[in-house]
Amino acid sequence: MMRILVVGAGPAGLASSQSAAAKGHEVMIFEKNGKLGEKACGEALGKEALGWVGLEPSRRFVKNDTKGFRMSFKGRFMKEASFADIPTCPRYVVDKPALLETVLEKACELGAKVRFNARVTYVDPAKGKIKMGDGTTEQGDLVVCADGLGSVARSHLDYSNYGIAMGLQYCCPLPKDIDEDYLYLDIIGEGYAWIFPKGGSANIGVGLPNSSGQVKELKGYLDRHIEKLGVEPMGKMMAAPVPIGGPLKSFSREKMVAAGDAAGCVMPLSGEGIRFAFFGGSIAHLPGYRDDFMAQYGNNMHNSKKMLKIIEGLNDEDRFSLLGKLDDPMATLEGKLPKVTPFLNKPQLLLKMAKLYLT
Repeated sequence: MMRILVVGAGPAGLASSQSAAAKGHEVMIFEKNGKLGEKACGEALGKEALGWVGLEPSRRFVKNDTKGFRMSFKGRFMKEASFADIPTCPRYVVDKPALLETVLEKACELGAKVRFNARVTYVDPAKGKIKMGDGTTEQGDLVVCADGLGSVARSHLDYSNYGIAMGLQYCCPLPKDIDEDYLYLDIIGEGYAWIFPKGGSANIGVGLPNSSGQVKELKGYLDRHIEKLGVEPMGKMMAAPVPIGGPLKSFSREKMVAAGDAAGCVMPLSGEGIRFAFFGGSIAHLPGYRDDFMAQYGNNMHNSKKMLKIIEGLNDEDRFSLLGKLDDPMATLEGKLPKVTPFLNKPQLLLKMAKLYLT
């Protein structure tokens, strides 16, 4: 049995802790914050995500059960996409802190221990040792770095493909014209704005690649968007950078592995991350961890990154045409390449789309 040190009590860290503790390993979690779920998040996920941590939907953390997306382009309604009973679709809008608390409780019941307000400042991959902000050290057989964008793993792994998007979000009262049965996506240039209803309130946010502008400009857009919806924020704005470059080329070095956002395991086009953090975390302590992750989700993430690059290179007219002609928007958000036939009467757009299949 191993002594496993888990850096970060987000989805990847808690999934890793629960899975490793279930195998009889000694697990210690180090969380820099004083509570769970302090990162901005749209909080939508599907049944497959819950399955990776052995959970069924529960009113403890599920705040809304939706039935589809309504998609628009700069406020112009385009189409509706049904979730049906597809387990990968993000039909549940959750209270993320309550969800993480549920996973943490399961991990602790299995023997894992957690320390809050415990900032890890350095990891030694060769020794499996971590250093804390107060100068103390902890020794383990494996260190799981599940500490997000500024991970302590950055000094030891290749992060050259680690592209970033910025997301900003408020929690607001539910706007009067919003149907709680749907999630709303509004495509705006290279990114999108969202409205995710969650039981009388809604997460309202916007996300764009860093190349699209500064946080101040992004906040200005979000403030105008909320004003147009006729609601007022219920609390402070939350901001979070999101990796959109796809999985790192390597997740591990000696006695250290990275998981979740720290490993780039986010769907580039949609920014979805909890599902992949749960899955990656649950296998992070096992041999062949990256190979297994890539076999499950790697190809879709690779396609999603290519699709994002195509969208970044289009003008607004072509983006509008692309969205209108997608035969299955949910499949595209899942990282599946769209069919070419709907674009045959748009030769210039077809030529650009062809790059998806030629690279």
